[in-house]
Amino acid sequence: MSLPARFRTGDRLIDVDTRELWHDGARLDVESKVFDLILLLASANGRALSKREIGEALWGHRPVTDAALSQLLRKARRALGDDGNTQRVIRTVHAHGLQWVGAIDADDPAPAPPHAEPVGSAPPARGTPAPAASPRRQTAWRIAGIALVFVATAVAAFAWHARDRVAEAAPRPVLAVAPVAERSGDTSLAWVSHGMMGLLAAMLAEHPDLDVVPSATVREVLADVAVDDAAQRRALVAASGTSHVVFAELDRVGPLHRLVVRLVGRDGIERRDELHGEAPAALAADAAARVRGWLARGSVTPAAAAESGIRDAFVAEAYARGLDAQLRGDLLGARRYFELCIDHDADLLWPRLRLATALVMTDDLEAGTAQATRVADAARERGDDVLLGEALRQLASVAYRRGDLDAATRRLDEALALPGTLVRPLFRAELAVAYGSIEDDRGRTATARGHFEDALAIARRAADRRREALVLANLAGVDNSEGDAERAAARLREALDAARGSGDAHLETGLLANLGATELNKGRPAQAMPLIAEALRIARHRGDRQFEALTMVLAAWTLAALDQPDLATRAANDVLAAGEHEDNAYWQAEAHATLGDLEQRARRWAAAMDHLDRAYTLYASGGMQRNAAQVTAEAVRIATVQGDAALAARLADRYRDAAEAEAGHPLLRTYLPVIDAQLRHVGGDADGAMTALAAFVHGRGNDRGPATLAAWFQLARWRLERGQASAVLADPAWQAWLRDHPDALLLRIAALEAEGHRTDAAAERIRRAALVALPDEQRDPGRLAAR
Repeated sequence: MSLPARFRTGDRLIDVDTRELWHDGARLDVESKVFDLILLLASANGRALSKREIGEALWGHRPVTDAALSQLLRKARRALGDDGNTQRVIRTVHAHGLQWVGAIDADDPAPAPPHAEPVGSAPPARGTPAPAASPRRQTAWRIAGIALVFVATAVAAFAWHARDRVAEAAPRPVLAVAPVAERSGDTSLAWVSHGMMGLLAAMLAEHPDLDVVPSATVREVLADVAVDDAAQRRALVAASGTSHVVFAELDRVGPLHRLVVRLVGRDGIERRDELHGEAPAALAADAAARVRGWLARGSVTPAAAAESGIRDAFVAEAYARGLDAQLRGDLLGARRYFELCIDHDADLLWPRLRLATALVMTDDLEAGTAQATRVADAARERGDDVLLGEALRQLASVAYRRGDLDAATRRLDEALALPGTLVRPLFRAELAVAYGSIEDDRGRTATARGHFEDALAIARRAADRRREALVLANLAGVDNSEGDAERAAARLREALDAARGSGDAHLETGLLANLGATELNKGRPAQAMPLIAEALRIARHRGDRQFEALTMVLAAWTLAALDQPDLATRAANDVLAAGEHEDNAYWQAEAHATLGDLEQRARRWAAAMDHLDRAYTLYASGGMQRNAAQVTAEAVRIATVQGDAALAARLADRYRDAAEAEAGHPLLRTYLPVIDAQLRHVGGDADGAMTALAAFVHGRGNDRGPATLAAWFQLARWRLERGQASAVLADPAWQAWLRDHPDALLLRIAALEAEGHRTDAAAERIRRAALVALPDEQRDPGRLAAR
């Protein structure tokens, strides 16, 4: 079939000659091979093409994996406004290939809108690739990212940016539901402990006047203990500011099940009731109604419960079993149970939202987004602010995972505007963490700090030590972003105290990992590596792909500093492959930035520039301007090394523009003297450049931030190049770095050898070898390679 020069399919306009795809007057940024796939399928005249035909047409006779084709298909569907669920344009033909099923309507060749830029793309770099930042400058950002991922994993949420919009109401009940004690001895009821706990918590959380501690948090604090005692209540109060704990026991009385439910307040006052029925899970609806009635927060009538579908014994048990599987980490099992609920009744929205979460956590982002969107649309129609807020939070989380900060912000803005959000302080705190994290990603650290401090104030008012620790971790990330590693370390130690007070061992371990990242930022990779390796082990054990990917990147930077380029390269390539497979632009950008630095260390400048150019494009298109600016800073250094003054000047101008645009990020401004000195050096004024840089670093005092460290290394390299090794050895400020930074020791060794101090140089080599030595478990590539 001969395609029209321009044709429409749905709301997309495709220009075959110019190879452009438009939507609502904006040109979409589509990769060349993605466009090839679209044209190939559209021109097949409705015929289903086999995978082999597609592979040969797009890749020739080179072998291509199913994963590569799947990735291309996802991008093509996204460009066309299609997805794997609806398949309105591209249909998957089971066990065969793909078929174009969308409309092809010829369009008049009207001129394209003038000056339109691709949606989601940054203006192209003029004549030069833009490289990523080196470890000396990017570590601060990297630690902030690790802190965010840890918090997003633990809290599963994200930002309150109007702290004065509503006065705090009277204290609201904060409920925790303990694991349900199963006393019948029936092995078929093994799911009851966590399943009914999750079911009770889920139904209580649906009420807008209650704050309910997530079941995952309760399980981390109490493990699997279902016994009510004062120690258990104290642990929950310390962890989350709990005001009431729900305890329940299930046993049999003849042919019926009996559920004894008790509500115990912080003051020891107790309410108790017994419920009887044939189906254990269905008793949870009555139990939730009793608890809400005891708290004078309303109750659920039998009619309302029946309309929700939860009174159906089959649905109630399937939902409970899904929650049990989710708590145990069996996400595929959870998906199957939630799907059973929806198959039974498509109008059940909370099980559908749980399904969306399970889909996202098993990396099926498109399906998860579709389910969460459907829940959000239905919640809007019903006027259910609680459900809508949770659905929007899920959609924001997915957008963040994809690196689409603008989309994540839009979702959060909508959640924050809901009247129901204003009266839910703990939900506001979770949103505040998310919004602050996004602002930090954009380099707006002052704004991010404000959001995190809002969340911290809410957590402390609620005596929620666990949430307090998580917010403090994010504030430490902001400190690192601003180059204040010492304050970040102090903040993390404060967070550790809060985590230990909460009794959450997982949170405590995660914060220790962040301290390891801070050690790297301070130039102590040998101290950082054990902590980072342990963080990676935990991430894999818990199946947290996002945390694992960013910890892998951090491990790669650390391994590079410890003379392990092969391990570092393998780790970075694994992250890159995972990012490409999952279409995660953020992971890809981080991996390319890391590989670019590794190529620079090997002085392979062309390869470095290629990786760094890709990193810059991905960062800029994802709205992560701070990283894009740091990439530009490293580009200036490389251009200086290569003696390309014109290129260095253009990149420096771009960096200054970014620093001015990101005025809230002081680290970018701090680095300007380093760039100015590099421009003077490449312009021929080497003496002036060295004098300016020496003045800058000596004016920084004891600062160990990334800009200061980068300046010291640059000055030392220039001095060695100019035959001034004695100046390197004589500078007292070096002593702070020489104790534990492998790269600083290399420069000192070079200076000692240049001055003829061979014995001292040999001793320093021995000391450095001991410093970078890794135990076997950290040297094993299988320990640090992606699955």
